[in-house]
Formats: sequence, C-alpha cells, structure tokens
Amino acid sequence: MIKIVNLLIIIILLPISIFAESRVSGKVFYDYTLGLDDEQQNAFNVKRAYLTYVNRMDESLTYKVTYDMGSNEAGSAYTAFLKVAMVEWKTKFGDMMLGMQGMNMFKTMENTWGHRFIAKMPMDTYGFSASADLGIGMKKTLGPIFISSLITNGGGYKKLESDKYKKISMHAVYGETKLNKKDGFNAGMSLSYEPYEDDTDGTSRSHVLGIFNGYAGRGFRGGFEVDFKEQNEVLATIIGIYGTYKVNDKLSILSRYVDKGEKGEGSETSIITGIHYSLTKGLIVAPTFRAFKVVGDEKYEKTLVINFQYMF
Repeated sequence: MIKIVNLLIIIILLPISIFAESRVSGKVFYDYTLGLDDEQQNAFNVKRAYLTYVNRMDESLTYKVTYDMGSNEAGSAYTAFLKVAMVEWKTKFGDMMLGMQGMNMFKTMENTWGHRFIAKMPMDTYGFSASADLGIGMKKTLGPIFISSLITNGGGYKKLESDKYKKISMHAVYGETKLNKKDGFNAGMSLSYEPYEDDTDGTSRSHVLGIFNGYAGRGFRGGFEVDFKEQNEVLATIIGIYGTYKVNDKLSILSRYVDKGEKGEGSETSIITGIHYSLTKGLIVAPTFRAFKVVGDEKYEKTLVINFQYMF
C-alpha cells in the first residue's frame, strides 16, 4: 500500500517538477484603418497574434515554441504558422540555438524602434531578410560586444527549403542591444550571404549589408539604419530613421521615416507619426497618421490607423 501511495505521489509531482519553469504568453496586434484618399479603407484588422510557450529545464537549457497567426499568400485571413521551435543551450563557448528561430539581421534595430505592433522593420517589409528561419546558430557577449551567427535554410519560416544552398548571416553590435528596455548607445552591422538556383539552372548569390546605430536617454530613443541588398545584379537600398520621446510613464510621441530605393526603379517612401499610450498593464493604444508614396506617384496615400497591442 505504501509503495502504491509513493508511486502516485511521484506521478503527480513529476509533471509539476518538469514544468515548474515553464510559462505561456500571448500578444495580439489589432487595428482600425481609415483611408483618407478617394479609395477609402474602413476596416478593423487583426494583423498578428502570437502564442508562446517557454520551458526552462535548468540554467543551461531552454525550450521555446511560438505560433504566429496572420494572413498568408494564399489569401487566408488567419493562418497559424510555426514561427519558433527551438532549444537554446548555454555553453562556455556561447549560446547555441537549434531549430526554427528568430533571425539576427534586424533584431537590435527592432528593439530600438520598439513598436513592432505599429510597423515591421524595413528589412522585413521589403524582403531583405525573413524574421525567422530554420537552422543552427551561436551567440556570445564579449564585454560591450554582442555577436550572433546563423546558418539557415534561407526561405523563412513560412516556406520549405527549395534548394541545396544555405544562408549565412552575422550580426555584431557594440553597446546596448535592447534600447527599448535600457538607456545607452549602440552601433553595429548585419551581413548575410545566400547562394540560390537562378532561372538558367546556374547559381546566383544574394548579399545583404545593414549598418545601424541607436541611442536611448533622457526620455528619447532613436535609431538610424542603412541597408543594402544586391541580387541579380540589382542593388536595392533602405534608409530608415525612427524616434520616440517619452512624455511620461504612459504617453510617448513617435515618428518614423523609411525610403526604399532600387537602381533604375525610383523609390518608395513611408512616413509614420503618432502617439503611444498605455491604457493599463498589457494594453496599449497608438493612433498614427501614415503617408506612403510608391514609385511614379505624385501624391502620398494617407491613412489614419489606430493600433492596439494587448498581451497576457
């Protein structure tokens, strides 16, 4: 009888001990968009919904799974994608990441911008880099320098691998990498190299270079980046400038300017300006005015967007 009781206690306590360091969190990006031109938009939208599970087995080993719910190229309004399915193992040589994981090309810049629910980073918007991919990586901090390197499939987390080639990407930062959480300064660069099969059954290459810096202090946080992508002998560039001024603990003023150019094709320009207000813990509202001009247009397309982010 005592043995049976002891066995039942072990069965009950074992799952508790395994999942003692686990947590589940969620994040939803929701907005109301109103077009201010002749072809008016008037819609409520769920742009993204993330569900994340993290389990820390011990001080050296952590598992993480994130599902990303959003639209896809087939036209489905809300499709669940496996965005992150990785294990992070801390070693004396650095932290090793295995599996589907966030890319390292623009994460520091995204932290400096700090408003992912309002707009993605320019590299992500214009296809200079996916936000996540399947592969293996290492990261390490050496004093004020942070270094990350990845070998991934190259197609991003929404696509299966289509060829034998792999993408190599590196990210190096001097200074504070999370300016949305700490004051400081950073400067760094991102590099990627990816061979791929072209239309002639030959091998072509895609190169991406990003140079950036950021600053946070005295209530202000801002950043600047210049990105280059060379593919099929075509050079595309991005210039991005963004800043946020914190008025008080609840209210901030934000602005962002992005210009994307391509040799022989002109440029696209987008402007975002607005406010960021914390209604309560886990709920943020951000009314923003946006102007966008594509190549060949004389006038900006203007929209009013009220963004919401709620977290649990």
